[in-house]
Parts: sequence; C-alpha cells; structure tokens
Amino acid sequence: MPNTPSAWFKSSFSTASGDCVEVRFDGDVVLVRDTKDRGSGPVITLDAVRWDGFLGQLRAGSVDADGVLAVLPAPSGGVILRARHDGTALRYTRGEWEMFLRGVRAGEFTHSAAVA
Repeated sequence: MPNTPSAWFKSSFSTASGDCVEVRFDGDVVLVRDTKDRGSGPVITLDAVRWDGFLGQLRAGSVDADGVLAVLPAPSGGVILRARHDGTALRYTRGEWEMFLRGVRAGEFTHSAAVA
C-alpha cells in the first residue's frame, strides 16, 4: 500500500509533475491538500469515518448533497473540493481529479485500511 499513517501521499496513478490531491492520516483525522500549493495552501481536515464515507460515495459515482465534502465543477473543467463545515476549498484540474479517483477506486485512500 502506498500510504502510511502521518505521511502525505498521492495516488499511485498521479503523473510525474506531482500536482495532485495529497492526503495524510493523523490518528482519526484525515488531512487533504493540493500539492501545487507547496505546503503553504489551505488544508481540509475531517474525521476518518466521514472521509471513508465520502470515498464510498465517490466509488458509487455520486456525492451526497448534504455530505461532509462538496465536489463542485470548476470553470476550467476541473473540480473544487469544499469542506461544508468551514468552507475551505481546494481546486484541482480535471487530470489531477481523475488520478485521485483512480486511486480511490483502487482503495489507496481508505483510512480504515491504512491504519489497520
């Protein structure tokens, strides 16, 4: 498995450019950021149970309108990932999001599997 607790990681499907959805597990908390921000941009923080629920919705092909994270279309054809509890938003290109979704479908971002 490419991820380890307490280390930032991205999908194994991500391109060599390194711009992608990046995730870190810290106990029962999941942090999400955009590598384009070089560690100085916003970070979405949520509990692991809600994160795993969000991943399940992504795998099913629909994100609950009342869920913890909103996936919104961006004007450039990419997506905006917005935390509903505080409005923190991350912007990803279409390619970055697709590589993330491939990793989601492969089980690379599931918190419960990583910490088990």
